[in-house]
Amino acid sequence: MNLDLNKLTCGVSLTDTERTVLEFLLLHIDEALKLGVRGVAKANFTSTSTVMRLARKLGYSGFIEMYYKLMGAVGEAISGYELNEEFISHFAEQEAISMENYNSLRLAAEKIHRTEQIVFIYGMGFSSMMAEYLAKKLLVLGIKCIFSDGADSIGVFENNLEDIGVFIAFSRSGRSPNVLNRMKMAEENAVFTVGFTNNGASPLKECCGCVIEVPDDNPLDDRNMKPTLFFSKTMTMIELLIYEYYQFSLKQMQA
Repeated sequence: MNLDLNKLTCGVSLTDTERTVLEFLLLHIDEALKLGVRGVAKANFTSTSTVMRLARKLGYSGFIEMYYKLMGAVGEAISGYELNEEFISHFAEQEAISMENYNSLRLAAEKIHRTEQIVFIYGMGFSSMMAEYLAKKLLVLGIKCIFSDGADSIGVFENNLEDIGVFIAFSRSGRSPNVLNRMKMAEENAVFTVGFTNNGASPLKECCGCVIEVPDDNPLDDRNMKPTLFFSKTMTMIELLIYEYYQFSLKQMQA
């Protein structure tokens, strides 16, 4: 959303949690009133007092007044919002991205936008950096997500499995047993699965519902010692995923 939070806060100092709640309210304004104070607090893993403190800091008498003021601000932002065509045109260059990949990214973005559950993001080694980056992008959008890497126990995944709506795994080789086991477990439990992997032979493609293929110029370099564009291209795919997420958010707000 093309909305400057500093204009809304008017110089008021907010904690990181309060800022996260404010961003969540702006991105989920259509459902915020129905969620109420308790629902908003729960969605952001915080307390109702945090939500009420945010309202008071912004100069509102309570949650209801804050909601209607923010709804007005969102309406003004939407009326002047235009999708960045220059950004999307980058992907229209010859062989920049296949239609199959683009459709997969749109599907993944739609599932992330629609789920009310946790988005679980997993990656190991170098791929964990990509996973962590996506997790941070989603968190600032107010999306509930968990980032996990090879240092975490399988229990982090298993103990949250019932609350996971989308599972996203990053694996350059697509052969990591830890990645494959979690992917298969998610599929068996009817969780929508997304896999970012190379565009060659990758077992990960066989066990996930939505595959994002990334060209790998050094597929035999298992230890990531040589220069490669794989990770930078993966970052590009992540940004396109976020762009498509905004597409769905904008359509919902304009409906």
